[in-house]
Amino acid sequence: MKLTLIGGSGCGNGPCPAVYETENDTIVVQGFDVDAQRSGLEFPPGESAVEIPRYILERVFRG
Repeated sequence: MKLTLIGGSGCGNGPCPAVYETENDTIVVQGFDVDAQRSGLEFPPGESAVEIPRYILERVFRG
């Protein structure tokens, strides 16, 4: 899968939360794992959630 960075990253400390687009016209979000039990969310098999800073999505949507 080819990923193209469209927002985030650049924190200077290694991998950081980011948003990518793929050649399949989908979006990939890299972020911090969300604990399902603590958040109250329920994930079906094969799904998870990540948390990213708001400013990253604001940059993506303004772009």
